Amino acid sequence: MERDLTERISVQIIRSNVIRKVSAFLDNLMSRSLGVPALRPVKIFLNGSWIGHPLHPMLTDIPIGAWTLTILLDLIGLLFEFPQLGLASAITAGVGVAGALAAVAAGLADWMDIDPPEKAIGAFHATVNVSATVLFLVSLLMRWRRHWETGWEPFVVALAGYLFAMIGGYLGGAMVFYKGVMINRNAYRAGPDEFIPVVAMQDLGEGQMKRVLVEEQPVLLLKLGGTVYALSAVCSHYGAPLNQGKIAERTIECPWHASRFALEDGRVVQGPACAGVPVYDCKIASDQVQIKLRQ
Repeated sequence: MERDLTERISVQIIRSNVIRKVSAFLDNLMSRSLGVPALRPVKIFLNGSWIGHPLHPMLTDIPIGAWTLTILLDLIGLLFEFPQLGLASAITAGVGVAGALAAVAAGLADWMDIDPPEKAIGAFHATVNVSATVLFLVSLLMRWRRHWETGWEPFVVALAGYLFAMIGGYLGGAMVFYKGVMINRNAYRAGPDEFIPVVAMQDLGEGQMKRVLVEEQPVLLLKLGGTVYALSAVCSHYGAPLNQGKIAERTIECPWHASRFALEDGRVVQGPACAGVPVYDCKIASDQVQIKLRQ
């Protein structure tokens, strides 16, 4: 559908054959680099699992903040004739370029896991942001050639880069708020707050994973070593059905991207997921497994 500006832009990007080819090229490139098993720890690091938050959106604040300062310092220096601000604006431009390169790396690590329609928008988002980075790099080199003095030429190039960065930010927002990329798939899960029966104990075999609906929410039940565990049946990363995963070292492994969640408390043991999954307290009463959401 094309009900508003963001939807119209998204549809045009997804339909573009050029962007589709760029996306396919990037996909192949990333599969041959971060996609190889030996580099998986690097990908997981870039995903941000180790801090419990996607790394990419945190890093994007660096170039946006630094480049905003570059534009402001340039304007003050040029309009009010403060040439001593030239070095300061060059430093902020350089910091922004460094931060942008780190953000690109983290963004590509996240991009590898998303579906084709969102991948097209992500590829265009990356292309626009790389263009912004190149323009600021060119502006930085121009400043160096001018011995760090302010000038309208490097400012205009930087301003063009800043406009590209704003467009890139808009596309990034569209991916999150319109397409749901990198959101916690269990963010709105609630209850039950009191123990309620969900399945007969005799229907839960040793080592068997069973998916049940509890207050219209999918819950994964598992009996292991005589202990019953209950977790959300939805992977927090991209919504994969965890009941189709496998048990590995007292964790449940996602069938799509191999994130692992501890059976005891639902915490992330292995990325790329950043958020843990909700976990439920369990008890056996009248030969019924009863659960409630652990607070």
